[in-house]
Amino acid sequence: MAITLGTFTKQDDNSFTGTLKTLNVTANLSIVPVAKASDNAPDHRVYAGAGQRYEVGAGWSQVAKSSGETYLNLKIGAPEFGPHWVRARLVKLERPGDDGTTHIALWEPRDR
Repeated sequence: MAITLGTFTKQDDNSFTGTLKTLNVTANLSIVPVAKASDNAPDHRVYAGAGQRYEVGAGWSQVAKSSGETYLNLKIGAPEFGPHWVRARLVKLERPGDDGTTHIALWEPRDR
């Protein structure tokens, strides 16, 4: 079962802005495209904070095998998360009347 952690809006420059919410954290984030330094380097950087930017994660572009839709695999870290990273998928929200700019961050808990 996937859990929605946030809602983001795609901007004209292909960045995303929105809010990540967990039980203990509410953070305004920007997800900004960057030039890849290597094949394994991220396609996006994740920043927190208004005005000043604090890098808190990264994102890699992926293509869904079943639908062919592009999404981002996000890896976000903060002291509040302890030694673990939050891994989420940023996917386009499909709903009637939407202009295609709304995306949601989905987290799927893994059985331990």
